[in-house]
Amino acid sequence: CKTTAKADIVLLVDGSWSIGRLNFKIIRAFIGRMVGVFDIGPDRVQIGLAQYSGDPKTEWYLNAHATRQSLQYAVANLPYKGGNTMTGMALNYILQNNFKANVGLRPDSRKIGVLVTDGKSQDEIIVNSQKLRDSGIELYAIGVKDADENELRSIASHPDDIHMYNVKDFSFLLDIVDDLTVNLCNSVKGPGTVSHILD
Repeated sequence: CKTTAKADIVLLVDGSWSIGRLNFKIIRAFIGRMVGVFDIGPDRVQIGLAQYSGDPKTEWYLNAHATRQSLQYAVANLPYKGGNTMTGMALNYILQNNFKANVGLRPDSRKIGVLVTDGKSQDEIIVNSQKLRDSGIELYAIGVKDADENELRSIASHPDDIHMYNVKDFSFLLDIVDDLTVNLCNSVKGPGTVSHILD
């Protein structure tokens, strides 16, 4: 993703028990491929990550990794949390804790949130995702297996065909990663640019 644009991307990863350890490995690989296309740095793209189940937890803040290498090491070592699926609480959590200047959010960056979940949320998501979008955060929603398509649609920014993905099984995550990174790259670059080239 060749661009000099600044973007602050927060990944919100479902770590609930229904995913399972084996599938969580696939999620790690998927995220690794996704972050690997970006030019990571304090004046380029910064990527933070929070994992949630019952209670959300920041694994690292936006400004924690100044290089792609250090970011990919963190992704490869992401621990599996376990618990329930409280997506609404988690969406609110990243707004309150991760999209903040004191942990690296820059005033002039594009703000993007990427949710990866495998199930129907056990709490309210509409209001919480709306708050993020109202704060100027572009939201991607990626659902796997038992994810609820209507729920994903109500979380994702418009248009859905760019911001929403729903795959039948974890093994298909790697099939959508290239398409997703092209769309993410365009979001990073901002309106009026189209990227054809992925390194």
